[in-house]
Amino acid sequence: MKEIIKKIGGLVSAINAEQGQLSFFALALREDAFVWDLLVAAQWIDEDQRQALDYLTKRVQSVLTKQELLKISAIILLRHEYYTEGTILKSEFGWEESDIDLYGITVQKAYIFVAPDVEFKMGPVSVNT
Repeated sequence: MKEIIKKIGGLVSAINAEQGQLSFFALALREDAFVWDLLVAAQWIDEDQRQALDYLTKRVQSVLTKQELLKISAIILLRHEYYTEGTILKSEFGWEESDIDLYGITVQKAYIFVAPDVEFKMGPVSVNT
């Protein structure tokens, strides 16, 4: 899993440069799940969700092996407006959180790469693929 975290975290700078600033970017393992979700929010995602999902899918596929891709169940696009307050914190290596409530969902583990430095509001999911 360490290699996947390193590869996913390494995408932050490239995505910010190519598309615009991310306001939330994290891998989350839901309670009782065996595969991870990639949670992403950014203003450019809200503008064209289909294009954003295609772009993110290609970027993830470009860095992960086929075996590693099997550990990612979905890219979930979150609404940018829920992540606009506070200073954006970034970590290419992610910071680990365990047994937390993340947007109303119990998460056994999360690696957060980009997030605002405030308590998060629960935001609706826009797209789940």
